[in-house]
Amino acid sequence: MKNKLLFPIIFAFIFSSCSDFSGNEDEVEASLKPGPKAKKVKEEEEEEETREYFELNGITFGNNTFVAVGEKGTVRYSSDNGTTWDNGTRGTTSELNEIAYGDSTFVAVGQSGTNLYSSDNGVSWDNGTWGRTDHFTGVAFGNNTFIGVSAGEYLTRSTDNGSSWGKKGQGVKVLKMAFGNSTFVGCGASGAITHSEDNGLGWSTGDLSGSSNYTLEGITFGNNMFFSVGSSGKLIKSTDNGSNFDDVDSGQAVTRDLNSIVIGNNTFVAVGDRTVIVSTDNGSNFIEKQTTYSFNDVTFGNGVFVAVGDNEIIYTSTDGNEWTKVYGK
Repeated sequence: MKNKLLFPIIFAFIFSSCSDFSGNEDEVEASLKPGPKAKKVKEEEEEEETREYFELNGITFGNNTFVAVGEKGTVRYSSDNGTTWDNGTRGTTSELNEIAYGDSTFVAVGQSGTNLYSSDNGVSWDNGTWGRTDHFTGVAFGNNTFIGVSAGEYLTRSTDNGSSWGKKGQGVKVLKMAFGNSTFVGCGASGAITHSEDNGLGWSTGDLSGSSNYTLEGITFGNNMFFSVGSSGKLIKSTDNGSNFDDVDSGQAVTRDLNSIVIGNNTFVAVGDRTVIVSTDNGSNFIEKQTTYSFNDVTFGNGVFVAVGDNEIIYTSTDGNEWTKVYGK
């Protein structure tokens, strides 16, 4: 008899406890559903996965800002030493191949004679005048002058910060250009070397030093020397302003293509197809530090090396040895 009386009481207690957590079952059910924040995160992840990434071909530093350019007029800029990157306004849909800085102006050059200039650190761009459709592949600044090079074997010159350009050389297969010691030096196909000591008005061909079987893709100036890099690990240097070049060991029998070279903090860093080589002894010896990353261009500013490549990848390094990905797919 006692057990029969206890059972209804226990059952009622359990039923009451399980059916009324807060006095409202609808609230309990709603609390178990995912909120809008989880949905937003999922949408952002899907947008990131479907976004199209473009090639970044060139990068430079000026006015405490890194600016990178590339495929379909893509522009990315950073004013915090490469930590974060913003989108610049595209001044073109053509491919941009290289960029240089001087006189408070960034100048970018590219496909079909495209040349742009920006006076607001790459945020917006204006079109320069050239009048030809040759593909620009390189540009450099020195002595209040921008020198551009094109696939049509033309050297071009601008003294108004990229607003207008005129032809100042022809017949040299130059791809890239650098400036130092009041001299412009260009490099290119079949080991081509040309240099000018009068602000690009006249040009002379340097000693190719056995480089005719190589394409020289990049060139820089530092510590009173010009260094040029190219296909199959080719690396040469000049101590007489580009008149003569000598071979340099690119380190550990590097045979992959080198695309660009720069100096910073007395360290030379060259990048290319799955290779990064570094010299800390004034370019006498290079050591391969990376065999994983592929970069199209590299620059230096404010104590930081910044390298760019396909899929908008951007990496930073303070010494050329260790690299951190900061942008891209």
